[in-house]
Amino acid sequence: MDEVLVLPRTDRAARGSANILTIFMASAGMLLAAEASAQGQAVEPGSQQAQADRTSTFDIPAQPLARALTSFGQQAGLQIAVDPATISGKTSNTVTGAMTAEQALRQLLSGTGASFRFSSPRAVTVSGGPDAGAGSSALQLDPLRVQANAVPPQAEIGNLPPAYAGGEVARGGRVGALGNRDYMDTPFSTTTYTERYIEQTQSRTLADAVADDPTIRPIYGQGQWDDRLQIRGFQLGTSDMAFNGLYGITPTFTMDLAGVERIEVFRGPSAMLSGMPPNGAVGGTINFVPKRATSTPITRFTARYASDAQFGGNIDFGRRFGPEDRAGIGINAAFMSGNTSVSGNSDTLLNLTAGFDFRGDDTRIDADFGYVNRNIGGPEGGAFVAEGLLVPPAPNAGKSFYPSWLFKFTTETYGMLRFEQDLTDSITAFAKVGGRRTAGSFAIAFPTIVDTLGSITAAPNNNATTEQALSADAGIRARFATGPLKHEAVVNGSILSTWTGARTRPVAAYASNIYAPAYLAAPNLYPPLAGPPLTAQQTLKSVGLIDAISALDNKVQLIGGLRFQSVQVANWDGITGAAMPGYEQTAVTPSVSLVVRPWKEVAFYGNWIQALEQGPVAGPGLANAGQVFPPSVTTQFEIGAKLDLGKFGATLSAFQITQPSSYANPLNNSLVVDGQQRNRGIEFTMFGEPLPGLKPIGGFSILDAV
Repeated sequence: MDEVLVLPRTDRAARGSANILTIFMASAGMLLAAEASAQGQAVEPGSQQAQADRTSTFDIPAQPLARALTSFGQQAGLQIAVDPATISGKTSNTVTGAMTAEQALRQLLSGTGASFRFSSPRAVTVSGGPDAGAGSSALQLDPLRVQANAVPPQAEIGNLPPAYAGGEVARGGRVGALGNRDYMDTPFSTTTYTERYIEQTQSRTLADAVADDPTIRPIYGQGQWDDRLQIRGFQLGTSDMAFNGLYGITPTFTMDLAGVERIEVFRGPSAMLSGMPPNGAVGGTINFVPKRATSTPITRFTARYASDAQFGGNIDFGRRFGPEDRAGIGINAAFMSGNTSVSGNSDTLLNLTAGFDFRGDDTRIDADFGYVNRNIGGPEGGAFVAEGLLVPPAPNAGKSFYPSWLFKFTTETYGMLRFEQDLTDSITAFAKVGGRRTAGSFAIAFPTIVDTLGSITAAPNNNATTEQALSADAGIRARFATGPLKHEAVVNGSILSTWTGARTRPVAAYASNIYAPAYLAAPNLYPPLAGPPLTAQQTLKSVGLIDAISALDNKVQLIGGLRFQSVQVANWDGITGAAMPGYEQTAVTPSVSLVVRPWKEVAFYGNWIQALEQGPVAGPGLANAGQVFPPSVTTQFEIGAKLDLGKFGATLSAFQITQPSSYANPLNNSLVVDGQQRNRGIEFTMFGEPLPGLKPIGGFSILDAV
């Protein structure tokens, strides 16, 4: 059973700030606390009447009643207790203008069949039937998350959108620098998978969690190399996935989901909204939202098992403490080890995460730290097919044709700190900073299939790599009005610097067969490779200005913006240390998008947005050797429609993404940027719980890549 619960904020009237706090509870399917009566304490009639008579200014559009009550609680500075089963599927009325809380609530609930009563000067109980007077009560459940203080709508910390019906998908997610937005107010195709979905699907890796998403396909098999994906036909590397909205923090090879609360999928380019990630993220992006301590103390152990003989478990610990549970700490640990279902392949994983958060009157802080250690024996890196050869039939998936002495050892440490300060009730300054360190040692092979009989040749390498990243983002979000237009604006600046080191030595080539693998003796890889030297540094800087303008009671919403992006790359020879050709270019990327909601259950949208990638550099031997090309600009056009029936939601979209191509022109022996890859597609995604126990999630995708 889900509920809306709004708790009081420390009084800031002396500073002219409104009392705002809201928590929208959803997906509380695993209740860990007993029911509590809402009847509570006796109320002084005078103080209760004074609260009811206080005048406030309201601006609440017609919307699902649960969301409208959340907005009402924010704007009136009141607690709201409600059993959502009594208001499920109901829609509120529009409430605008200056009036008392009682007048606003009567207008909001008019015609819905719901009633209310003041149970204290700062608390209101909403019920589904006629007002039963002072003797009535509402069911109030322990919330999954308690905040002692309100967060304004423009805040990001502690302001996650609630879960949709069924609890497997959230109502919205992060839309770049704009922060969190409801999916019906977002002119892009998005899906946010919740912790409940991760648990119910027993997902351990990102590939597990997005297996039912028709727009996404993993590149590698589970546990073989890393978590890179394809979205809308374009590759998305793990370095282009964000952690709490910040690039460069997510572990490069493995993101175990034990410490993840939500996985936010954004389909399509997003350079104007989020800045340029290290490799462009042309087809879409992923953002990981870490777990936070809940109001209910958690000490939970979950066993893990995967065939053939992998055993392990998760530990989930969380506590809130201090006055009004303002501070919280959560610790998650996961371990798994053993042979996988593929012969000659083993996998050992240790994942540790810790999160801390604090909610003050005007200040919010949270911090996250993580450590991942993974050892894979016999990793399968993928195979190539010789030019002109048809792809032969697939071999037995449970029998590896890779030598068992191949290995992949990685250790990653990462952390992040976020800070938000409310300057007023409608203006919030924010800053976030984080870093990551990755070290890896590998013996890897990428064989080539050379004939239709499945013969392969490979030249393995022994590699040692390191990577360090520092990332930061800061800015201001504001909400204001200009006449009939309402604005949600943000200005932000970001920087991401990455230092990469690599050292490689060849291993003796071998021949084998994908259907009848040959036994191959392990080579001598002693002594281990020395620490790798610095071979590359990349620095990405950007400044963005975005404004989301709404009119006609939010029925029309226009989002536009610009981002200035700079890219700097320095390279060094891994053996001599000599400087090699680098890269330094800038670009400006605009975007415009539109949402039109003729009915509250239906939204039509369109967008034009770009992705930025580092442009090519002409290599040695070419007539234009050393020429540096500007950043490659990939453009998307998309139109779509969204549906919100309260218990069932869906998105239908059609898109075209055009990416420039480069090649060496044999006529003049020069590198040229000419031609393009064009991906067109139609996508349909759905979610919700239209009938008790029926939770459809998935859809279809039709892609035409040229």
